[in-house]
Amino acid sequence: MPDHLLSIPPGFDPGTQSVVATFAAGLDDQLRRLEAALEGLPVAAFEWQSAPGMNSIGMLVAHMALVEVWWIRLAPVVTDSFQETDERFRDLLGIGANDDGITESGSAFPPALRGKGAAEYVALLRTARASIGEVLRGWTDADLSRVIARPRGPVSWRWILYHVLEHFAGHFGQVLLIKHQLRDAGLLPAS
Repeated sequence: MPDHLLSIPPGFDPGTQSVVATFAAGLDDQLRRLEAALEGLPVAAFEWQSAPGMNSIGMLVAHMALVEVWWIRLAPVVTDSFQETDERFRDLLGIGANDDGITESGSAFPPALRGKGAAEYVALLRTARASIGEVLRGWTDADLSRVIARPRGPVSWRWILYHVLEHFAGHFGQVLLIKHQLRDAGLLPAS
């Protein structure tokens, strides 16, 4: 039976970062679980859309990586244009801000992700997580009351941590649902 201890990750000070470290530990646990869910999936499973404009597993995974980097690494400090932000994403993750293919109107599977398999998606997630880990190790619990101005209103660093965790968990649930749809469609073996 697996342990349910949720240990503080290395590099965090429990005295000044207990909340930040707990969120980091939760994110790491969710990543571990997602990696297990992605293991062994064929490329076609990452690209399959249940209907035109619907998200695929690959689109969701790329989106999860982009959102982590945006909210934790870039949003608290960036005042750049979209082009500059897009370049930062490309430098950090190797994909651009819109390369997840997730739009308000839905879209076809994005060309930037075509042909990628489980190893590439896991590497993308780990790259994003390493990038935000560097930042989170510099945040203290006192920093969580800091507020940044955003076009839709002010956002606290505490909310950012919460949002990144709930966003990841929500899309992880979608990934699991799509795996069920793939099984139902006969594209994955029954579990």
